[in-house]
Amino acid sequence: MYIVLFACAYIWIMMVVTAPSLFKGIGVFVIGGALIALVYYLLDTPGRKRRRAAEED
Repeated sequence: MYIVLFACAYIWIMMVVTAPSLFKGIGVFVIGGALIALVYYLLDTPGRKRRRAAEED
């Protein structure tokens, strides 16, 4: 799971660095960061469920 997130983060950073203007770079930074956070949250859902079940036992 983490290798996919690292790859996405690398692409995201390269998109921010090569943005043609400061405002577009900030936009890519904010929107891309939100998308990566959403993907992490969705991919970690089974792990959160397992941890919650382990705490209840």
